[in-house]
Amino acid sequence: MALFGRRKSQRLSDEELLDLEEDEAAAVRPDPAEGEPGVDRDWVRAEDGPYDVTEWPEVDGRIDLGAIRIPSVKGMQLRLDVEQSSGRVIGATLGFGASQAQVQVFAAPRSEGIWDELRAEIARGLVDAGGAAETVEGRMGKELRARMPGRAPDGRVAYQPARFVGVDGPRWFLRVVVGGPAASDDNQARGILAFVRRIVIDRGDEPRPPREVLTLTPPRGFAEAMAKEAEARREQQAQARQQAAADAVRRAPSAAGSTDATAVAGVGLTAPGEGEQPPADRPLPEPAPTDAPKAPRNPDFT
Repeated sequence: MALFGRRKSQRLSDEELLDLEEDEAAAVRPDPAEGEPGVDRDWVRAEDGPYDVTEWPEVDGRIDLGAIRIPSVKGMQLRLDVEQSSGRVIGATLGFGASQAQVQVFAAPRSEGIWDELRAEIARGLVDAGGAAETVEGRMGKELRARMPGRAPDGRVAYQPARFVGVDGPRWFLRVVVGGPAASDDNQARGILAFVRRIVIDRGDEPRPPREVLTLTPPRGFAEAMAKEAEARREQQAQARQQAAADAVRRAPSAAGSTDATAVAGVGLTAPGEGEQPPADRPLPEPAPTDAPKAPRNPDFT
């Protein structure tokens, strides 16, 4: 569900990228070092972010989603990702023009990180599904550059680029999946990664098994907006079913041998006698629409 809108654009402009980095400079980092992390010097998570709530307890205008506090950037789109089976909010997808970044936070062991292990598992899963994956050194450590298989509208196999970024924090793991132009364009990804470094994680003190996805807390008004959207979707589906039933009735042959469709159109065709064949130019009735489930075109990779 989109909570924040922006104008449509195909790529992030240079001005928009600079705006993201200027916003980063406005925040006072703990003992900031000179230079851009991952470019002029090594990226250090505790100094450069993403931060733990103990390292950055102030909200500072961030959007508080409970386990994740996300910086509020002008023009950003925010959609909360809801698990269908439980109704839990398990992630957030951020939109920057034509590029997107899905963020999720997981519980992790106290003594060691899990990104190296998860990265290998994601790569194997993508290759097994017919895609491709390669580990490269990025601005925030090792990241996975992938080609994710899917289906084009014409049914052919299509591949979409994706950039997987993982951050091991104190007892938490942040996963970021970047799509769109920023998935393969380092210049486009620059501003998004600067934005990601300003995220603050609040894991909580509860014991949790490693890899458990942390539930996010929707902001005020989200539940009401989601209920209204669901109601509107149900009304659209009901109208579509009613229209399909009406179309099926019009196409059904009447007792006089004609169809409502031809009568309304003024064609006035009569049904052929027994043993006769219908005229070659007479259209065959179209099959009525059904409510049979269709395969999803854009599955979520979680």
